Amino acid sequence: MKTLNAYFNDIENLEKFIKDNAIEDSSKLLIQVFTHENNSSFIKNITNFFSKNFPLSSLIGSTTDGEIKDGLVSTNTTVISFTIFEQITLKTEITNQFDNHFQVGKDIASKIIQEDTKVIISFIDGLLGNGEEYIKGIESIDKNIIVAGGLAGDNAKFENTYVFTKEKIYTKGFVAVSLSSKNLNVNTDYSFNWVPIGQKLKITKSDKNVVYTINDRTALETYAYYLGHDISKNLPYVGIEFPLIVERNGIQIARAVIAKNDDGSLVFAGNLNVGDEVSFGYGNCNEILDKTQYHIDKIASKPVESIFIYSCMARRRFMPDKIEHETLIYNDLAPTAGFFTYGEFFSEKDNKELLNQSMTLLALSESENINNKKLTLDIKKGASSTVQALSHLIYVSTKELQKKDEIMISQSRNAAMGEMLNIVAHQWRQPLSSISMIANNALADLELDSLDNDSLEQYLKNIQKKALDLSNIINDFKNYFKPSDKKEKILLKKLFDDTKDIINANLENNNIELIIQENDKDIIVTVYKRELMQVLLNLINNSKEAFTSKEKLKKAIIISVKESNQNIIISVCDNAGGIDEKIIDEIFNPYFSTKNELNGTGLGLYMSKIIIEKYMQGTITAENRKYGACFNILLRK
Repeated sequence: MKTLNAYFNDIENLEKFIKDNAIEDSSKLLIQVFTHENNSSFIKNITNFFSKNFPLSSLIGSTTDGEIKDGLVSTNTTVISFTIFEQITLKTEITNQFDNHFQVGKDIASKIIQEDTKVIISFIDGLLGNGEEYIKGIESIDKNIIVAGGLAGDNAKFENTYVFTKEKIYTKGFVAVSLSSKNLNVNTDYSFNWVPIGQKLKITKSDKNVVYTINDRTALETYAYYLGHDISKNLPYVGIEFPLIVERNGIQIARAVIAKNDDGSLVFAGNLNVGDEVSFGYGNCNEILDKTQYHIDKIASKPVESIFIYSCMARRRFMPDKIEHETLIYNDLAPTAGFFTYGEFFSEKDNKELLNQSMTLLALSESENINNKKLTLDIKKGASSTVQALSHLIYVSTKELQKKDEIMISQSRNAAMGEMLNIVAHQWRQPLSSISMIANNALADLELDSLDNDSLEQYLKNIQKKALDLSNIINDFKNYFKPSDKKEKILLKKLFDDTKDIINANLENNNIELIIQENDKDIIVTVYKRELMQVLLNLINNSKEAFTSKEKLKKAIIISVKESNQNIIISVCDNAGGIDEKIIDEIFNPYFSTKNELNGTGLGLYMSKIIIEKYMQGTITAENRKYGACFNILLRK
């Protein structure tokens, strides 16, 4: 097999190229067309030529955001790639009629997959096409077949894209060609190396590739909050530069914004599922290019006669002056062609993914020969730009902060566990004391020879009841320590009662009354139940500690709740005298504590703030009132 690549200027020059290279019509000829022209008349001019002069050949094409010919990167051009096979059977299919993206992938695969099909090259609509669902449909027919190609582009206009064959040209279309032969060697690779920056965020509402909320903010609000309103206003045009990164099957995958909806939701090039943890991503030019030598060495060790690159538009736009360092070297190994996409298909073994921000590579050979070329990438990087330096700084700082938070959370959990075990021990004392007393009474009756069957039965029933109390106490605390995996709707009064059940015996032992003020109506809120209980227990315990140095006749902690149209405010107040005004602004800082080193970690209020503000998108504040301190938790309805 061999591949010949040409720029298309006009039909006359195309005919000359074909004649000079002795390219003949054949059922084993695959033609790929990559064009910047989002113009059906222009495309029709090319396809009519091939339909008339190359009726036996197979042709698939796509509009682009940049083209690759013999490793050279260009824009505003049209590249035509001719691959002449010796033994391959080619079969194409194109459609714009489908019920859903999974089904269209399944239907196309059913029509073009043959017994010895090794690879499918496919291009689909870049704006409304859900590439992830599409390749799942193909995979449902045969999970072992390699899928390459990607989503069509339109030079970042985000208006419409085209895919085509010799006979048909479609917007909102899907085109594919299967390559079938027992003697075809297929190798794939991809390069990502985009850097996740900032804290991890959680997808809280989505439907396949439409994301409604992230950390319970609308997807658009999330972009505005973290990247600024200028960025969010210019979505989707700048969305490709700031994807969300998620890890799946050990692969870091970027998801780029391709559309914005009026309700604040965003459409991404691939699926993001509820519960996915994502980070914003940003490119580091030097880090991307540093990996190129690894990838060229990897593919050079395989049989290679032709290379096709389907790479993300973001890579070209992010490093326009250096992008050829990533593509040109492959042409020293084998003729290389391709285009810049709005999303790339990558397959490895039985794993298929839709990628963004990546360069994917398909290497084909009908020979077993390995040329073992030693190719050395020579890049004069020079000094890093300010943007690249800041990108690296943010990445390293983010990693350090995440590590610090992990340590703090671990320390906080250890401290909370110690406090809870003290409470468990206290609440066990009364049932254990009762069991001991019952046993002693039974022994005394036995010694006095006054233990009849009825008395023995009553003693045993009482012991059994107290043992059940012990078991219930353990179950309460076991449920408390199990973290919530999702938000749930809860009745606040029930949450307050559950909290009181856990800690009330400990408070009574310290002569503290826990008062839950009743509300006229039942208030329901959607929260992480156990985490909110952890915050309440921490605030109550802090108030208990505040009473230790106070001599008061009546010690009280009051939990109350107020409701407005948009918010719910939970207040935990005491009459322990309040917080020193000199430190009230510091109490939520990590490691700040008014206790001595042995009794306090300074993490309780800090972690309470993290839980309320990071995971529940609320606020927590402290203030002094007439008789003591008051902590107010504001939650959105």
